[in-house]
Amino acid sequence: MLRIIVNSIIRGWKQMARRPIYICMMVIVPLLSAWFFFDLMKDGVVMRTPVGLVDLDKSDLSRKLTRNLSAFPQVSIKKTYGSYQEAIDAVQSGEIYGFFFIPSDFSTKALGNKKPTLSYYINYSYYAPASMQFKGFKTLSVLANGGIVKNVLSTLGMPDEMVSATLQPVVTHVHPLKNPWLSYNYYLSSSFVPCLLALIVMLITVFSIGMEWHAGTSRNWLRTADNSIVLATFTKLFPHTFIFLCVGLWIQYMMYVKYGFPLNCNPWNMIAAMALMIVACQGFALFICSLVPNFRYASTICTLLGMLSFSFCGFSLPEEAMYSWVSPLGYLMPIKYYFLISIDQALNGIDISYSRMYYVILIVYCLLPFTMLWKLRKNCLEPFYIP
Repeated sequence: MLRIIVNSIIRGWKQMARRPIYICMMVIVPLLSAWFFFDLMKDGVVMRTPVGLVDLDKSDLSRKLTRNLSAFPQVSIKKTYGSYQEAIDAVQSGEIYGFFFIPSDFSTKALGNKKPTLSYYINYSYYAPASMQFKGFKTLSVLANGGIVKNVLSTLGMPDEMVSATLQPVVTHVHPLKNPWLSYNYYLSSSFVPCLLALIVMLITVFSIGMEWHAGTSRNWLRTADNSIVLATFTKLFPHTFIFLCVGLWIQYMMYVKYGFPLNCNPWNMIAAMALMIVACQGFALFICSLVPNFRYASTICTLLGMLSFSFCGFSLPEEAMYSWVSPLGYLMPIKYYFLISIDQALNGIDISYSRMYYVILIVYCLLPFTMLWKLRKNCLEPFYIP
């Protein structure tokens, strides 16, 4: 029996060695993607987004607005344009991501107790820079409105203390919990990168099984494992699991050690979650292969579900903002439970007993393919390939 296991594992390693795509997809792509995301937002948010300014007023008030805009860390005024059309052309050419527009009658209306209009234009084709621009432009507009009202009230003879109390009757103090730095990196990259890894795990699993059907070697695969489908799948996926686990642990090292992501629990809690997530994704993909004995269809299903996981698992869109029928779909994917564990354990640091059900569900996903291995064995004994 030991000899059969060793021969089956050696066969799996040889298959990976013959195809460079395995090493590329299993090691290079996830690690490069992880480094890209982690390093892209290592400062927490996208800073100093290049923007433009159109100041047709050229008054002391408009120049004060310009200085205030330059002080915001989210934006960086690269150039001042003489007209609206010049600024629009710069946005369309990619020179800037947006611009702030001050009309020619701004100071006249502001000092004449009328309603001046400030406009800002943002290219939302680039979501993260656009969000930072919107935050800076919106804040400046609100502050400009308050500054104008303050000047009017001071001109009418109201004391400065009463002016401040009128403009801001209630002072609020914001204390963000668990992520007081408001770092985009901590809540975006910590979900996107593991989800990408989960997608790759499922695709590689389907690819390795599907290539046996495509190449007509599925009978030989079973024969090497003494016609045991359990032994055949274990020995085939064991090398994959080992490599993916090493990659996953290195990603966690980059997150929690190199880039300082919050880790408010025992590190073994997240290590166990990563190991279970990898095996659960393999089990889910193996289950799909058993149900759909077609290389193209199985890979399409895993790709579709894996890509949609970025959205309906709550990574990029809050679950509360989803349609009522979309939110439950996220709970079909194993990566959803890794995401919930990372929130409970790494971010919130609550007792692991509160997350025990998520670990149990991941274990269930690991055992799921055993219910359909008989069908996978039948498909391997009677393989057929549909191009």
